[in-house]
Amino acid sequence: MELALLGTVDIRAQLDSAYWRNIQQHNDTVTKNRYVLSKIIDCIKFCGGFELALRGHDETESFQNPGIFRGLINFFAELDTTLSEHINNASIFKGTSKEIQNDPLDCILEVCHEEIIKQINRVSYLAIIADETTDISGKTQLITIFRYEFNGEPVERFWNYKIPKNVTLILSQDIF
Repeated sequence: MELALLGTVDIRAQLDSAYWRNIQQHNDTVTKNRYVLSKIIDCIKFCGGFELALRGHDETESFQNPGIFRGLINFFAELDTTLSEHINNASIFKGTSKEIQNDPLDCILEVCHEEIIKQINRVSYLAIIADETTDISGKTQLITIFRYEFNGEPVERFWNYKIPKNVTLILSQDIF
């Protein structure tokens, strides 16, 4: 029977079928990855909405208090089998690293900056506020804020913060 069928099976139809199966597998993988990424972004938005720090002091797997973001991801994974499967089985992209947390934040900041620029281009007056402070580790940080009137309402928008180079700190002594 196999010899009778030899040469009669159209190889183009088989290759075409394999091609479409590969496309379907690829689309399924993309859909799953988008779903996982949407959950990661939801966790980042939750932390931002409540002004919570994403990371803790120690982000190692063995540390019992991993930070709010990783805690949220772990909580979501307990409720969502797709996310749990991804976190437990992913070898390349888990979505919990510092870099993965920063990438969506950078995208959100870029969108916010574009909206602020659109608003600033329509206003008559703009005030720029620059202020510096020293954090607990002794690093000087400079923040920039824009203040303007938009649609009859005063608006104050955070633009960025920078750590200036070559800052010399002058220590003052209080004399009693």
